[in-house]
Amino acid sequence: MPAICFVSTVHDPFDSRVFYKMARTLARSGYAVTLLAPGAPDETIDGVRLKPLPPKPPARQAWKRWYGLLRVWRQARVEDADLYFIYDPEMTLVGLLLKLGGRKVIYDIHEHVPFQILDKDWIPRALRPPVAWLYDHYERLAVRAFDAVLPAFEQIADRFPQARRKMAIIRNVPELALWRPAEPGRPASDGAIIAVYSGAIQPDRCVLECVQAVNRLDPALNVYLWVIGPFRTDAYEAEVRAAAGERVRLWGNMRHDEVPALLAQAHIGLMSLRPQRNSSVNWPIKLFEYMAAGLPMIMHENPFWLSLAGESALAVNIEDPGSIAAGIAALAVDGARRTAMGARGRERVQQRYNWDGQAAQLLAVVRRLIGPPKRAAGEGADDHKRSSG
Repeated sequence: MPAICFVSTVHDPFDSRVFYKMARTLARSGYAVTLLAPGAPDETIDGVRLKPLPPKPPARQAWKRWYGLLRVWRQARVEDADLYFIYDPEMTLVGLLLKLGGRKVIYDIHEHVPFQILDKDWIPRALRPPVAWLYDHYERLAVRAFDAVLPAFEQIADRFPQARRKMAIIRNVPELALWRPAEPGRPASDGAIIAVYSGAIQPDRCVLECVQAVNRLDPALNVYLWVIGPFRTDAYEAEVRAAAGERVRLWGNMRHDEVPALLAQAHIGLMSLRPQRNSSVNWPIKLFEYMAAGLPMIMHENPFWLSLAGESALAVNIEDPGSIAAGIAALAVDGARRTAMGARGRERVQQRYNWDGQAAQLLAVVRRLIGPPKRAAGEGADDHKRSSG
């Protein structure tokens, strides 16, 4: 059967897009799928063969990832796949080496990397514009060599007009079946209202501001904050833990398929991403996951994000704990409003923003490049399978 290999030096092996959506979709369709990623277990899960790459360096030493690229290329080449999916800026070099070896390569692009570079605090400020300019021109040239380009949203696609003929926008939207609808209008059995943040915990997600906001609320509102996800730096973890009081619960890192059960118990979703050049018109996955869970949202007053959310979100200044607290309080006292907003968000995901249509586009690209799978989907499904919720 045709073999496909996903390779990433940055993404978690169980990344929601890479593993849960793309790799599993292709495995279920009958392709032989391998995923190489840092920290991956050496086993087969849900039909995807996982193999570990060396651990990634800390964020402030991200440049060190470039040193190990030859090793990553050799490990990818050993897989002898018919098609490779690459991610991450440095993986474009691995993709070019694979192309020189006659392999077919898809470049799946999640971020507007030049804008990311301009916001990287570990790069000296004076160097950011020239580095962003150099990378922008390099990446525009590199995509010409790849067999397909899969941007996650239009802002990325617009950077590569020369690749339009081999481009398909594959949006990072939820698998609806995974997300159990919450009952946001009904308080918990003890009367508590739970606001939840789920995702990477780092300064640009304004998690500290959300903690400070909950601490400001009148205790009579009985609002609690659940924070789900990994801390990206020890320093930020120390700040958040120092600010967290009795009404804040830090759940730590959890597998993607474990998060829906927690969101189903919550009442308000905190889409607390701070707008930056890289994210002001992107499609944040947490926005759609909260909507899939039927949660009303608090989010920044970003017109583009609010247009995606429809009437399921309340706009606040996400960098101001006082504004966040006012938004949470407004929803905490109005169960009917929470119910209506959550239902509108869930409906939008059901009608517009779910993975089914994206999976069909992904399969069409793969079939065009390497043909259909040679066996029926589902064979071998019992090989070391882990439940995915």
